[in-house]
Amino acid sequence: MDTRTVPPPPTAAEIRNCVLLFLLTLLSVFCVYLTGWTKAGMSLAAFTDAAAVGEAATFAGCLMGILLAHEMGHWIVARRHGFEQSLPVFLPVPFGFGTMGAVIRLRSMPSSRSALLEMGAAGPLAGAAVAIAVLTVALPLGREGVEIPTGAVITVFNDPLLVRLLGAITMGHAPGRYSEFHPAALAGWVGCLLTGVNLLPTGQLDGGHVLNALAPGLSRRFSRLLPVGLISAGLLIGAISMALLGAPIPAAISWLTWGAMIRFVGADRPIPLPPGPLSARAKAIACLIALLFLLTFMPVPMEIEIYGM
Repeated sequence: MDTRTVPPPPTAAEIRNCVLLFLLTLLSVFCVYLTGWTKAGMSLAAFTDAAAVGEAATFAGCLMGILLAHEMGHWIVARRHGFEQSLPVFLPVPFGFGTMGAVIRLRSMPSSRSALLEMGAAGPLAGAAVAIAVLTVALPLGREGVEIPTGAVITVFNDPLLVRLLGAITMGHAPGRYSEFHPAALAGWVGCLLTGVNLLPTGQLDGGHVLNALAPGLSRRFSRLLPVGLISAGLLIGAISMALLGAPIPAAISWLTWGAMIRFVGADRPIPLPPGPLSARAKAIACLIALLFLLTFMPVPMEIEIYGM
């Protein structure tokens, strides 16, 4: 562990802004889930449906708990290593699942490669720990054999390996393609999605920090090529599927979205590499991160399907 002086505590204004954005994002997640993912539908009447409100509150509470654990994992480990980060800035959006996650700004640089790797790894590991706890409890609460009318347009969640393994442990089998998740389990699934995407080995994503500390030359090449490759593959496969099927396949949309987001927010540029060798602990943590990436990453997270067609 680094011996640098512990950074100063956050100011009252920064804490206030962090709490405010957290609450706004919690409200956004609640409202988007209530009006977009419950049977109550997109109407004001949804806010008077006690069952739908309860489902939305469960989803929002679980998802924001996962996100908070992830971001505070980064923040706490950075402070223990003696460098400063801002408190997390949570990002509410009025679509998808109601949030784009959160961002933390570096205010001083890590003093060693081990500090960089452990800071980058701490968020995914902390968030995944909460997601695993949520999924372990909530997966058995889902519904199997749900009746779906022929011709209905449905969203199919393609489960990561972690969800399949936890399903096998808690229920004796992985969730089926048409299983209906409990709201808390869906929050755990979204937590896996965000973890897997964050662990892509590029730039200033968490996986990029880990790879930068492990192999800086490889990190620079991945950071330069991966976003371009994702965008190019998305455009090419999307064009081919449009020509053959009349619509882009989900993989094209996912890859194009991820590549564009990485480039748009400037996350494709790794931070300058600190000096020093990696500790044995940091190398062990890197192995855990590689395993977590394999368990959570989904090449095609969701598909839109016309049931029975």
